[in-house]
Amino acid sequence: MGKIAKCAKVFFVLMLLTLSGFGYQFKLEFPFEKKKKIDNGPKMPQTKEQWLEEAKNIPLKDRVLDPFKEPQTDKENYYPTPRYGFEKYNYPQGKRELNIENIKKYLIQNPIIVSDIHSHYVAYSKYYYSPQNNQISSQFFIGKLDLTKNKTRRILAYNHNQEKRTPILESGMSEYYPNLFSGLTLVDWDRDSKKLLIKEKIGSTQGGIYKTNLYIHFLESNQTIKLENLHNTIKNYFLDSENIDITKHRYYLEPLGFSSQNDDVAVVLCYCYDKKGDKVFFGTWFYNCKTRKITLHSRFNPIVPISLNGLILKRVLE
Repeated sequence: MGKIAKCAKVFFVLMLLTLSGFGYQFKLEFPFEKKKKIDNGPKMPQTKEQWLEEAKNIPLKDRVLDPFKEPQTDKENYYPTPRYGFEKYNYPQGKRELNIENIKKYLIQNPIIVSDIHSHYVAYSKYYYSPQNNQISSQFFIGKLDLTKNKTRRILAYNHNQEKRTPILESGMSEYYPNLFSGLTLVDWDRDSKKLLIKEKIGSTQGGIYKTNLYIHFLESNQTIKLENLHNTIKNYFLDSENIDITKHRYYLEPLGFSSQNDDVAVVLCYCYDKKGDKVFFGTWFYNCKTRKITLHSRFNPIVPISLNGLILKRVLE
């Protein structure tokens, strides 16, 4: 038992010596030294009072700052290339077609150039204001485009200000009545670019529109016809069927364009105002450009699909 105790003491002493040597070696390999504080520059002010006191010692010439100059970038020499895109002209139907206030202000309105779906022709109206009579009149033009250019360039190159152009229709140009409004507006082209539907609104610059005339122009024959029979047909229909004389009321026709089912059919809506001033629907009417036949399509449904063939070239915002 004594020998075992002696051996255990010797083993314990040897272990202590080994551990102490390992710790000393670890200490030599990873020495930790205290960091020395370096203070070579002036101390920063710690309070507002200290900062104000030091600011007094700065010479006046050193207080002048150079004017700020924005860094030069490529934006100063950047000129974006204009981008253009086509959009449908007659969509949605019933939107505002012209600004009478601007016509009165500038005496003339820049026309909206509308091309056919193939971009072979353009159609547009010009409005003129006479301050002497407070009268607005208009002319309607059709022009042929330069087909050697692409669709965008041929429209941009078209000059609607040429004085040699002859209008196919005029409204209010030879009549002089106070407060007269006579406006010609394109409704739409057909799908084959052979004809177009035009409407003429006649009224007062103060009292509103009181009559609408419709025209169809055929490009191949250069002929323009006025749809006079349309008014008479609608009037006679309501006199015979419902004993209503619409001529004793304020009514107007609203052409939508050419039917999507038949390109020879012009779609026209009729509205009439009752004694209360409420607008009453008086049917959807079809005018066949080939047969000159007029039919009542629907007495109560004003929704008819039409083909949108007019195109407007507009600049695309980037």
